[in-house]
Amino acid sequence: MAGGILVYLAPSLFLGALGHLLVKEGVTRAGAWTAAFFQPLLILGVLCYFASMALWLPFLQSRPVAQAVPVAGLTYVLVALLSGLGRGEWLTLPQWGGVVLVAAGVWLLSYR
Repeated sequence: MAGGILVYLAPSLFLGALGHLLVKEGVTRAGAWTAAFFQPLLILGVLCYFASMALWLPFLQSRPVAQAVPVAGLTYVLVALLSGLGRGEWLTLPQWGGVVLVAAGVWLLSYR
């Protein structure tokens, strides 16, 4: 991968993962899912999704879609790490095995 593209890809993946965690926290705090739409953390999470998508576009443009889209699976790895660090929601060993398989699949798909 070209170094310039990583400038967009890394923040895109991080913001996507952060968006997932913020939406989860917003929904949890709101109680009812209908009230979640007015929860500031949920709104911030949606903004993170939007920023992630905007930063994703240069990477998507630079690769065949069959290679580019699976790279978004690295967001799952980040969510697993960040939810453990930030929320104390650690995965079990077999679940980490699944995360490793996702990461290995992304790595295999990155070959041209």
